[in-house]
Amino acid sequence: MKFFLISILFVFIVDISFSQSLSDLINKGDSCISAKNPSMALQYFTRAIALDSKCSLCYFKRGVVFTQEGYHTEAINDLYYTSLLRIAQKDAVLEHTFFLLGESYAALNQPEKALENYTNTLLLNTNNQPALEAHFDCLLGLKKYEQALTDIKRFQKITKEKSKVQFLYGTYYAATHQLKKANKAFTKAILLKPTEGNYYVERGKLLSLQEKYEDAILNFSKAIELDQNNDDALVQRGIAYHNVNNILAGCADFNRAAYLGNDEARVLLEAHCPH
Repeated sequence: MKFFLISILFVFIVDISFSQSLSDLINKGDSCISAKNPSMALQYFTRAIALDSKCSLCYFKRGVVFTQEGYHTEAINDLYYTSLLRIAQKDAVLEHTFFLLGESYAALNQPEKALENYTNTLLLNTNNQPALEAHFDCLLGLKKYEQALTDIKRFQKITKEKSKVQFLYGTYYAATHQLKKANKAFTKAILLKPTEGNYYVERGKLLSLQEKYEDAILNFSKAIELDQNNDDALVQRGIAYHNVNNILAGCADFNRAAYLGNDEARVLLEAHCPH
């Protein structure tokens, strides 16, 4: 009897020690994320997984870091396994897991798989606005325009952001080559929220398509005024400058965008700018 009680006590102590070690590793990983040290966070979450290969939270947290750092294949592996472990729970972690899977597949240019995971996110929470926006973008990319229009109407019901609704309409009209309607919708979005740089960028792209380059430059410049590190606006303004034969200004924009890490800018800089 004494041996039996000692054995039970030993198992209980080991179990507590194991749990504390796992919790400690997760907490240290979280602290590294807060301290903006993702490489150390990955190490702690990996050690936690080594302790408990069924720890769905560990896989999820490591998958989040992989997503944020751009390791999308690795993120997909962790997040998919998280979804298998948590599929019966249907909780906030599972919802976010599907959303991040969608983001990783979208980054890897796999829109069908991205759409599937955004759909799963919305099945768990129909009011998830980022997922609905991403779902809409996927549908546009896949040229499923009627379904995309349905997404805008769904979005309109769950949001108070009237400017975002107009922006989505503008994006839809631009994709379906209804340029006048697109311009009108983007302008409405800007009037409702004049501090949103992305609205100016998209209206500028639309004006560039119509070869209204000077007007496009004004829109891209406004976006850059709002955010000097808007690399998309810099690239687009650089292209517009080239189209009005202002090569020096265009190359300056490509150079700045390339410095910010924009791959398209690097290609354009190499192809169109003197060394």
